[in-house]
Amino acid sequence: MKRTMLILFVTLMPILSPAKNVDLVTLPKRNTVELTIYNSEDITLAKETRDITVKKGNNQIQFSWAGTLIDPTSVEMRILEHADKIEIEDTVFPGQKPQHLIWNIESEFEGQVPVEVSYFTSGLTWQMDYVAITDPEEELMKFRGYVRVFNSSGEEYDDAHIRLIVGRINLVEKIVDLAKRYGIAAPATADNDYKKLQSAVLRQSFAYASTVMKGRPAQDAPADGKKQIVKEGLSEYFMFAVQGSETIKNGWSKRMEAVKANDVKFDILYRMRSYQYGARPVRFFIWLNDEEHSLGESPLPDGQVRIFRENGQDGLSFLGQQLIRYVPIKAKIEINLGPDDLVVYETFRHGTTRDNFSFRRSSGREYVDGWDERTRWVDSIRNYRTKPIRFELRRQWAGHVDYSSEIKTKLFDYRTIEATFDVPARGKQLYPCMVVTHNGVNKKQERIDLKKE
Repeated sequence: MKRTMLILFVTLMPILSPAKNVDLVTLPKRNTVELTIYNSEDITLAKETRDITVKKGNNQIQFSWAGTLIDPTSVEMRILEHADKIEIEDTVFPGQKPQHLIWNIESEFEGQVPVEVSYFTSGLTWQMDYVAITDPEEELMKFRGYVRVFNSSGEEYDDAHIRLIVGRINLVEKIVDLAKRYGIAAPATADNDYKKLQSAVLRQSFAYASTVMKGRPAQDAPADGKKQIVKEGLSEYFMFAVQGSETIKNGWSKRMEAVKANDVKFDILYRMRSYQYGARPVRFFIWLNDEEHSLGESPLPDGQVRIFRENGQDGLSFLGQQLIRYVPIKAKIEINLGPDDLVVYETFRHGTTRDNFSFRRSSGREYVDGWDERTRWVDSIRNYRTKPIRFELRRQWAGHVDYSSEIKTKLFDYRTIEATFDVPARGKQLYPCMVVTHNGVNKKQERIDLKKE
């Protein structure tokens, strides 16, 4: 088992003997530890609190990170009590002891003092996955989100409070900006100065996300402090806190419940988009990340969603899965469950006529150089399920088209129509339309114009 050690030395001054460091043989254990894991850069900010005992005068505290992936340039210590009587004078990296540092502390106080030791380390990563289980009637679902933390940092963390940074922090821009504030040129990524600036930027960003998440105004934050999304420049990130504490052993991974919602309402929508999903309609489960759907406490990180249905026999039927990307509060979650054999879509063309001819004369002969083609289409949707379904139809038409239907239709974009309607249980719904395509000189533009039936 490898652990970072905080070893306390004090300087004693016996009569008629030279001063020397005496090891008190006490290894202060962590009181608390907080891990903020940032996947995009494989960086984790660890904050530990410990109690140390100091004597009046000079004290030396040694910190060791042997066998771990801790960045030594990022290690900092902060005195939490009696800071007006205790001063950290300097930090020494002894050449004879690699992966060690010593803080020289001058104290006017004698006794036990809580301190915070923080540092950046690599080797801690996380991933999110979700499980949704619907009732047999597919009307309500239980929704769970699980975060799995992987630890290959060389360090073990007992009873750690875990926070996740979701999204990307625009480090390069922020580092350049910070360098300008210090009046120095932006260093190359391989330089130690770059690492120091990177640590400073990450600490600021993590602290800002933390204060916003807790609902407290931060510097440059909104005055009400309520927003949980942190946006700066081209970056968008937020902090996701896992409730409770967990022990994360080195070389292990651990799965923890991070999202829990019961009786989540959702809609079922069938979509027919041959240009996107193929020749068959596909079924979607759709709900919102908001209070009405028993969610909305925080944005949802990227992760795989797996959908199951209770089969009424103490078992589950697997319906499908899909990877979702970052879902803000009040945003929509859409899961594609694929084609459904119980819903059949067909389209039929009912004849084409040509009219509205335009002519031109050339070399004593007359030519057709423009005309319109009128085609009546009828789409048929058959529903073999025992419940009515909601059906969304999108079709694309090329060229200059006049389009009309007796069923309410709108434009999705300049060449795509959209109509949404219900199909009865064990029944059929027809969607008729008239498509007039302008050709030759009759074609004025590349778009669909909706006309009244």
